[in-house]
Amino acid sequence: MTVRVCRTVDDAFSGLRSIALCLVVLLATVPARASVDVFDPPAQAPREAATRAEAAPTIDGRLDEPLWQRIVPITGFVQREPNQGEEGSFRTEVRIAYDADALYVAARCEQPRDTVRVQNLRRDFDVGQNDSIAIAIDGFLDQRNAVVFQVTPKGNQRDLEVLDATTVNVDWNVRWRARTTIDDDGWQAEIAIPWRNLRYRPGTTEFGLLMTRTIRHRNEVLSYPPVPRAVGTYRMTYAARLTGLSMPETGRNLALNPYLLYRRDDQKGVPGDDDAEVGGELKWAISPGTVLDLTVNTDFAQAEVDRQVVNLDRFSVFFPERRQFFLENANLFNTGITSWILPFFSRRIGLDDGGQPIPITGGLRLTSRSPRHEFAGLAMHQEEFGGSPAATFAVGRYALNLGQQSRLGGMVTYRRDASLGGGAGRSANTNATVTLDGTWRPSQTVGVRGMISHSDDERLGGGWGGQFFAFYEDSFIYVGLLEYYNRDYEPGIGLEILDANYMMHSPAVYFDLRPDWLPDAIRSLDPGFEAYIFQSSDTGDLLFGYAPIQLLGVNFRNGGELRAVVEPNAQRLDAPFFPAEIEIAPGDYDYVRYRLSGATDPSARLSLSGSVEAGDYFDGDLTAWNLSARYAPTPKF
Repeated sequence: MTVRVCRTVDDAFSGLRSIALCLVVLLATVPARASVDVFDPPAQAPREAATRAEAAPTIDGRLDEPLWQRIVPITGFVQREPNQGEEGSFRTEVRIAYDADALYVAARCEQPRDTVRVQNLRRDFDVGQNDSIAIAIDGFLDQRNAVVFQVTPKGNQRDLEVLDATTVNVDWNVRWRARTTIDDDGWQAEIAIPWRNLRYRPGTTEFGLLMTRTIRHRNEVLSYPPVPRAVGTYRMTYAARLTGLSMPETGRNLALNPYLLYRRDDQKGVPGDDDAEVGGELKWAISPGTVLDLTVNTDFAQAEVDRQVVNLDRFSVFFPERRQFFLENANLFNTGITSWILPFFSRRIGLDDGGQPIPITGGLRLTSRSPRHEFAGLAMHQEEFGGSPAATFAVGRYALNLGQQSRLGGMVTYRRDASLGGGAGRSANTNATVTLDGTWRPSQTVGVRGMISHSDDERLGGGWGGQFFAFYEDSFIYVGLLEYYNRDYEPGIGLEILDANYMMHSPAVYFDLRPDWLPDAIRSLDPGFEAYIFQSSDTGDLLFGYAPIQLLGVNFRNGGELRAVVEPNAQRLDAPFFPAEIEIAPGDYDYVRYRLSGATDPSARLSLSGSVEAGDYFDGDLTAWNLSARYAPTPKF
């Protein structure tokens, strides 16, 4: 059976080997520049002292107060990109102070006024399109996790949580202040971060500190302390120590978000109808590392709506969580490697499969973090609504940190659905999952992550799901292997994007080439390929597969790019497939698609991007054009 399957896969991707061989030959002829080391963190982290402020500075973006004048600035920012370790093109100075209420940061970023680039005034801006400076804080000194505060020369704010330097929660939002000014020699920023929005160990006097700056017109990224280009931007093992702090003891740190809805309907000749609802959320920081969220009669009307998508492939579309109640420390509930298999996904609570809201009676959410371990728990109840039954949810998650960069964790989820329609419809059902997961990173360039999960569903029976990911990356090459397994896996509060029993094998190789003969307009070349081969976990037969091969990948010095991709496909349909409501009959389909895409400098006032994809598609052909243009003469327009 195995031999037959391998031959089928080999036939479907017979062109992959020859194209990969061409890439290897090409790489052998490319004289690379001197290698850039992925250096280890220093044995002793740099130490920078914070200054206690006798009075809080005025947050106005002007650094003319005596407090800032008497503080020796933090300098020494060096390039991560493009030339690792070299001095930045322009000087950067950062001063840090604090008082009983907040941590204060003052930054002076030198550069000519006419080179400052900010695309718009949107919160949670795109870092790659704007000048910015960022402050990453590791409050627990575990060298794993951080909260990040970023600001542009026009005062745009962006905040995010980082877990293990790789998983980023961009939807996390807290209240903090930032003001900026621009002059002929550069721009200045003042930031105030209230202590209540930071998580740290009681009694600590130090934070981990890592700062980055983007000089967008040069497409240059600086950092302090130095961080290798090949590793994550916020790899906190490289962070400095911010010393001399005296944080306040935890007080009554409460945040209440109530709401009241009232509606009255009056019709001529009919008695009036009144309807009122009261509810809201309460956030209580029990300690700097422990947060309790309570919700009653929850209303998520303020959450962003999902974007509309035309789906032409065989996977379900993944929509991220946007509801604020579920966002803080959301990464603590994450045991998955990608969004394809998730034992827990908070959108399964209070939303049906179409994304429509289901009334939530109430619930609680507790998260706790320390340098040694992490805990997360959740319990909620939703009402019967439409075709969705009343349901009770419970989740428990624990993770133990091992060494500097490894961890071992587990999770249990429970879901109880009541009978629908008082027993006249669907009967009651119980679903539970047990999950073990781990991360092992023996060095800065090598990492392994794994997860195995068992589901037990009263109606559907038991099943298994798993993921495995191993990688090596440095400044020249990335090599990765991703494996999935699904056999009757049904996580009641989780997500399984592909509704089939399958094994998926996904090797990938990409290069970062910067030979001396490249013209000044081109920064690097990144050819490579990846493959996604799906086999039945029941029989081993090929289900389908595809392999995007990037023959040409050009990254321009100004941030523009050009890509040329060839993608062989092998599709095996045992049942009809209905993309965009068009029926495709069962059968074997082997075809190749071609894609060309490109973009100009995304930070320029006028930017263009586009792509064209063509080729066969199952029993027909499909050509897709995507063209867009943006004109931003000022951040306000």
